[in-house]
Amino acid sequence: MAIQNSRSSKFIRQLNEIINSNFQDERFGVTELAGKMNMSRNTLYRKVRSITGQSVSQFIRNTRLNKALELLKNESLTVAEAAYQTGFGSATYFSKCFHDFFGYPPVEVTKQTFDVADSEEHKEVTSGEETTSQMHSFPIHSTSFIGREKEIEKIIGLIKKHRIVTLIGTGGCGKTRLACEVVVQLIKDYPDGIWFVDLAPVETADLVVKQFMTALGIAEVPGGDMMKTIVESIRNQKLLILLDNCEHLLITCAEIARRLTESIPGLSLLATSREALNITGEKVWIIPTLSLVDPLTVTGIEQAESSEAVQLFTDRAKLNNPEFELVEKNASAVSGICYHVDGIPLAIELMASRTRFMDTMTMLERLSKSFDQIPSLDRGITDRHKTIHAAIDWSYNLLSDDEKVLFRRLSVFSGGFDLNAVEEVCADESIKREIILDILSQLVEKSMIQTIYQPGQKMRYKLLETLQRYASDLLEEKGEAEQTREKHLEYFSLMAGKAYQEQFEAQLKWAGWLETERSNLLSALNWAESNSPEYFVELASFLYWFWRLSSDITMGIAYLERAVAKNIDFPEIHARALMGLGLFTWMTGDRDGGISIMHDSLNIWRKLHNQREVAIALCEITEPLLQSGERDTSFKYSEEALKIARELGNPGFINYCLIYFCTMLIHTQQYKKGKPLVEELLHSSKKLKDIWGIECALHYLGDCGVGTKDFKEGEKWYAQGIETSFKYGTLFLAAFDTQGIAFALSGQGRNAKAIRLDAAARKQLKQAGIEPDGMYAFWDEWIETYIESAKKELGKELTLEYQEEGIGMGFQKAVEYALDFSKD
Repeated sequence: MAIQNSRSSKFIRQLNEIINSNFQDERFGVTELAGKMNMSRNTLYRKVRSITGQSVSQFIRNTRLNKALELLKNESLTVAEAAYQTGFGSATYFSKCFHDFFGYPPVEVTKQTFDVADSEEHKEVTSGEETTSQMHSFPIHSTSFIGREKEIEKIIGLIKKHRIVTLIGTGGCGKTRLACEVVVQLIKDYPDGIWFVDLAPVETADLVVKQFMTALGIAEVPGGDMMKTIVESIRNQKLLILLDNCEHLLITCAEIARRLTESIPGLSLLATSREALNITGEKVWIIPTLSLVDPLTVTGIEQAESSEAVQLFTDRAKLNNPEFELVEKNASAVSGICYHVDGIPLAIELMASRTRFMDTMTMLERLSKSFDQIPSLDRGITDRHKTIHAAIDWSYNLLSDDEKVLFRRLSVFSGGFDLNAVEEVCADESIKREIILDILSQLVEKSMIQTIYQPGQKMRYKLLETLQRYASDLLEEKGEAEQTREKHLEYFSLMAGKAYQEQFEAQLKWAGWLETERSNLLSALNWAESNSPEYFVELASFLYWFWRLSSDITMGIAYLERAVAKNIDFPEIHARALMGLGLFTWMTGDRDGGISIMHDSLNIWRKLHNQREVAIALCEITEPLLQSGERDTSFKYSEEALKIARELGNPGFINYCLIYFCTMLIHTQQYKKGKPLVEELLHSSKKLKDIWGIECALHYLGDCGVGTKDFKEGEKWYAQGIETSFKYGTLFLAAFDTQGIAFALSGQGRNAKAIRLDAAARKQLKQAGIEPDGMYAFWDEWIETYIESAKKELGKELTLEYQEEGIGMGFQKAVEYALDFSKD
């Protein structure tokens, strides 16, 4: 390690001191170290990399390993104890890291502290030759095993508690390899050996027992009962059998497993399958895909390396191209490749093999449906693993006819689905609604779909992206795609319509549903745009209120512009789309254009005599009119809307119109008259669980604080607004609240923090497509009074420094900073 100067030496000493004091905390990592050093993760990474040539996670791990070496040399510790004392949760993972770093296993260090008996016992369970002699008929793996430390520990624990454990998962998820890694750590528990029985090549049930005998090395007795022969041969032994690839012979495998475990007390079975054996005593464990990171959030190697999928890709890529390295320039692309193939080990290995002749950016750009057909470059690989397509074929061909039909139809869903959606979209004359649940359950059992369960919420299901592409291709081939897509569109349009109608009285419920079904709604919209113009405009118009609530302004304006351009001959649908487009046009800076479009919408609703929609249009146009100088018209419209709402008598709708009346009072700085009404709004909104009303009320109370120069009061209310808006994803409101706190801080003379928060808020607003300057007259005044004056006091150089710091925080960190009232 080359330390270039005394400052660098001091920095490294400080790092070592912090790591040393947190050795036993397994969770202490890059984020925690950055926090202790009062640095961002990226700054810490750059500095450690420039001084040591290592990533931060490597530096922490290597520091732990050096400490472990010291402990093993000077203390009478076992390998497991040394691992625990240096923060490694798994002795196995510790041993691997130790060997990789020092070039020899940790046991070599401890040999000198063992007595002869200990040495012999240690040799028995760790010797490579002994391991080989205990493992029978196992495949030889020429590549290293990556990740899965927690899964291995979990499965070992299950095997020690249950005599039959079945690992299930979709094709290519690495069941066999994981099972082999598990059992190699159990050698000492099974003195009579661990045996591998591969059923993949066995095509008929009558040959299964024969395969058992061959794998176990048991000679067949002419004319004798083969199962009886197996039982008699191993009755008094303590052994473990790994029964691999059971899915196509489930009934036979289940019967053999039952008979063996009932007859042989010392036998344990570990099975791999796409589906459980479903026998008494069986413990089923679903294999997850490798851990992933969202490629959109990856800014460097540290984040990418936290993904097991990226670790596997990197390892296999180096095997195929020794020059390959994971660097900052390709970290996001590699993460994207792994994310695109769902973290499925087989798919990752197939993609990594392409690094021989393709860079990762090109690979990601060209990664599409054709990836399913990419063949392995390994000539020795089994046929069903030569492509992802072949691996899925293996599973699909084992399904019943009804299961195949439902599996294909499920491909129209995006991002998951619930039972009600499946019953509405997929049921027809060929598959009755009443049997959908049974078929869906079988697809879960056979690892063709995954379950997503959260306590207190509806069970959801999803297809991995690889399976979805496969099923979608089949849906097209069978000529079922258009009909199923139409039903998908009809269902989600119907539900979005209900959400729009009930947005005021059941906002929390419908905002949650729309967020959950975001991917399905966008999928339906995108398909409708080319195939059903009327549905496209209707669905887009139903969603504008939600897009505002969830800060998807840029997305909303893109869809609504295309919707309005279709100019369909359905006045109600067209008017609603116009209102959404006008609102977003105003929010994104075209003030006059937005007001003109909203007026067009209002005029249509008046002609249609739809009082509810007239009131909505009146409310939405009040703020733009106020800011354009038409104060009297704005107040007149807000009062008319509230009157209509009271006549209609819906509490939620009355509350909605009250929001806009309060807005008029606060934005015209009538705080004495407005504050009691805002407090009433907060109370009624909480009672109705109206998120938008709560958020607006909290923000307006913050405005009252700053407007009356009670800056600490304003800071308090804006902070509550931030917490609420951030919780529900209304990030543009959270950004305005953050800017409000900046005003309040400037009013208190805390200029540095004010400038940081203002910069962070502005960046967030612009990311949402909102231009904060010129939107509200009183807000512009406060920007001038509090932000511009703070800049003048600080001077240009400090202002730029604080602005860069605020932007560099990222919005989430800026929010945490804003909510820490005592921190400057």
